[in-house]
Amino acid sequence: MSGFDPGKVTVGFSMANGVVAATSIRSARPLSLASRFAGRPIEQAVEAVGLVNAVCGVSHAAALTFAAAMAGQRVIPREMTERWRVRLAAERVAEHLRELVRLAPVAAFPIVRDALEAARKAARTGTAGDDIRAINAVFGLVPDWLPTLPDHPALPDALTSADDDAVIAALETDAEFPSLPALPDRHPETGPAARLGWSASVRGATDAARLVEAEEALGILLGGASNEGDFGGWLTANRTQNHTGYASVESPRGRLYYSVVVQGDGRLRDARVVAPTEWNFHPDGPFARAVVGFRPEGDVVIAIARLAAQFSPCVAVDVVPEGAADA
Repeated sequence: MSGFDPGKVTVGFSMANGVVAATSIRSARPLSLASRFAGRPIEQAVEAVGLVNAVCGVSHAAALTFAAAMAGQRVIPREMTERWRVRLAAERVAEHLRELVRLAPVAAFPIVRDALEAARKAARTGTAGDDIRAINAVFGLVPDWLPTLPDHPALPDALTSADDDAVIAALETDAEFPSLPALPDRHPETGPAARLGWSASVRGATDAARLVEAEEALGILLGGASNEGDFGGWLTANRTQNHTGYASVESPRGRLYYSVVVQGDGRLRDARVVAPTEWNFHPDGPFARAVVGFRPEGDVVIAIARLAAQFSPCVAVDVVPEGAADA
């Protein structure tokens, strides 16, 4: 246990003629847990954010590490960079398999369990040992679990590295931005489906994207050290002003932003964070726009909760009816 309440997202809805007529989305997530470690040396803060963020903790730790390095004008050694690259790849495998396992036949559970254990070990240590090959056995089975995708995707308004400058500028100047992030005339979506040019609102798109990304990440783990000297777009970082730096990380659940201020003695002074959930579950964001007009099959609450899960929330989502019942 981390000792922190992760909070939740509450989705209210009303029905008319069998479709969702309106929705309200409220987030009770704590923002910028990293800021709670202000005054600590960066190394301690990195360890702490990795622990308190039970979901995508490696991505949070990497974002703080690289943002702080930029703020302090420090160069991270190549071998350490490569270790972070392995850790991020392993985390992506583990997080995606954890989501896909719900589709697995009972007979596959021991295979998936071994794969998850190997991926989580690599995410902790930053080294991919021989046991990482246990994951290979999973990928011969997973396609049979997945739904068939439609021929033509619904293209998302994807959040990408091209948005970094605008997001970081807003993050540094507006203390309220992390709770309701927005870009002018945009409704950005982030996550595995959006990264591959789909919207999570398309049935089966997120699960298919998770499989593709997990296989790509496994290739990194099995391929050894990178010759690229970078993260292939998974992580970007830069210095914005004196003692201030940022990093954006493509976490398993979507694009994660950190903006940090580091004192001259290497202690964290301040941190602001925008997590993927805040984009996808913005009151006028991609999930809200997908659920209005949605015609649920079967139990309405369960159907809406399943749709919400495709947008990769990092906390629990409560779905509650509002207003008069649909006649």
